[in-house]
Amino acid sequence: MKKTGAIICLCAISGCIFVGAVIVGIFHEGSNQQPSSIKELTDKEKSKAIKIAFEDERIKEMLKGKEYSISYVNTTTSEQYIEGKSVLNTCPVVEMYIGGSEWVTKVEVIVDLDEGKIMNMLINTHFKPMPPRGVTEEERVEAIEIALNHEIVNEKIAGLPYEIPWVNEIKEESKIKRERPGERLVMVNIGIVGTMISYSVSVSLTERRVIYIAEDSWGGKMGQEKSDKAYEIAENDPWIKEKIEKRESSSTTRQRLVGEKLLVDVYIQPKGETTIIVATIDIEEEKVIGITESASWPESSEVIYTIGPNASKLP
Repeated sequence: MKKTGAIICLCAISGCIFVGAVIVGIFHEGSNQQPSSIKELTDKEKSKAIKIAFEDERIKEMLKGKEYSISYVNTTTSEQYIEGKSVLNTCPVVEMYIGGSEWVTKVEVIVDLDEGKIMNMLINTHFKPMPPRGVTEEERVEAIEIALNHEIVNEKIAGLPYEIPWVNEIKEESKIKRERPGERLVMVNIGIVGTMISYSVSVSLTERRVIYIAEDSWGGKMGQEKSDKAYEIAENDPWIKEKIEKRESSSTTRQRLVGEKLLVDVYIQPKGETTIIVATIDIEEEKVIGITESASWPESSEVIYTIGPNASKLP
């Protein structure tokens, strides 16, 4: 069956999301160059490895006020000495890139799933130069702090591992900038690790507050793999197979969280049909949990908070 992507794009802040999506590649670079592994981790094991890494106080301190991205979670080999003998063990590794003022640092965190702790960290400082962002280090730290302290952002990321792949100035030509001439505006991108769910948080450094939040369908390799898996599960469902009848179809996916559970809505429109089949997939259980129909495709970006330029400042 031929699969064609249905692309639906809503860009609320002209230029910013596109620029961020391009430059964030420097953090995800290397995710296709995976170290050789003996055993593939399950999604549950990957989530546990990420949780162990993020709960470590050393990692928290390294990430504080920084741009960072998780590029790879799988297995690697780690050398241990037992009774004076060298033993190679297969261990989960969480690979991340952390941005500084001028350089990107690569960190590989090797964890023990049974013990629930970090076994070792391999740190490569000055790994590559930071790309230009148009913000100073002080502005980046301030913008991240303001974004993370916002009530809605807190609600969306509570209890979930998240990454901040980029913090970028909002360009003069963007709509939101034209509405707020003279204000220093910065966008903070916050992604839920392992998903295609991210939040574009626009911050006014002049007023020290969040002025705009959008939920976007964008993420790295791990998130895309889950969307691909969801499509495969939906495609093999007997009822959907019968509806499609080997016809060409257009499709897209939209991920959402119910608590900490990741669900993927797979939209499939067989050629010649006016309605769109929507199959909801439980990624953890790897099964279809619901099938509905829709008259429209999902939007790639949804505004969940906005405040006008003349709004009074909250206490």
